[in-house]
Amino acid sequence: MIRSGGTSNQTVLLLLVLATITFVAGRAVRRTVDNSDRSRTEDYITQYEINTERYRVTTDDGYQLIVYRLLPQVPAQGAVLIQHGIRQSSAGWLNLEKNLPMQLLEAGMEVWLGNSRASPESAGHLTFSNDSSQFWDFSFHEIGFYDLAAMIDAALEISQRKQLHLIAYSEGASAALTLLSERPEYNAKITSVNLLAPAAFMANSQFKLVALLFNKFRFILPMSVDQILINSNQLSKNSRKQLEHYQQLILSGQFRRFDHGPRRNMERYGSRDPPNYDLSKITRPVVLHYGGRDSTVHPKDVEHLSTQLPKETGVQLIEYDLLDHGDFTSRTEAASNVYPMVVEDIVAKSKQIEEVTVAKEALMSE
Repeated sequence: MIRSGGTSNQTVLLLLVLATITFVAGRAVRRTVDNSDRSRTEDYITQYEINTERYRVTTDDGYQLIVYRLLPQVPAQGAVLIQHGIRQSSAGWLNLEKNLPMQLLEAGMEVWLGNSRASPESAGHLTFSNDSSQFWDFSFHEIGFYDLAAMIDAALEISQRKQLHLIAYSEGASAALTLLSERPEYNAKITSVNLLAPAAFMANSQFKLVALLFNKFRFILPMSVDQILINSNQLSKNSRKQLEHYQQLILSGQFRRFDHGPRRNMERYGSRDPPNYDLSKITRPVVLHYGGRDSTVHPKDVEHLSTQLPKETGVQLIEYDLLDHGDFTSRTEAASNVYPMVVEDIVAKSKQIEEVTVAKEALMSE
């Protein structure tokens, strides 16, 4: 009980904070923990008789990821890796009738559906139990640094290609930006990047007030509420650090590494504050697709992201006035408006690469 002056008002405030956090956390992270995603992905593939191969990919830090290779009915013009957002799996791309993988297949692209270590479709860890704290010690940083890198390498090796296109949504976009800035050698393995509702800079997010309130009251919250918001491994199959990292981005207004506190930051980074991701190291063409009604990743923050990417990459901004954050994988407007734009960009860039390759081969044969 709070015993200082104004006890009644402070108690009411605390109750309001708890109610707000519980409500928003329920919207943000709660889900049913079962194997429906696994069956949905494979059932969809079976239902539509898509020529598919399933692979288990091991990351450098021991996580076992499941990826699907979907092959078109014509010789593939190129390969595309699609990465899901937080609390999702490869099944999240299959919700709509005219979904993105299907549109890419129809355009003659080979499609790889990725699953991060947090996905219910992934196959655990070589050493750690799924119930252990060690297993869940990650944020989008590790998903980008390890998971995306491993899936890209596997896709290129299996398809015998030198490059692929990358599509990523929300947290997947955070991971993609992390990979290409922290391991810039992967830029050479990417033809183009299309990011949907990219979660990077989040200073204008609707969750800013909740992040501030939680940061202020977290040490006096009941454990049950704390678990709902951040220690949600069993409730929603999220890492605590996944959610905390986004809370930090919202409060700092920066796109930067995980903040462990001044002492541990000095040990890990050599500075009291975590370093920003160096987006100047991204050299591939980037298209940013964002919703005019997105209150999670606000349009202002996406526009700011575009100014932080190198101009020479030819970064493009495409706004969809009526879309909110979750609409990119759930509303028919995404299938009719967003996905054709993504496919058109990828097909065009694939043709450019093919034309350059043919021209080089012609010069070499002279």
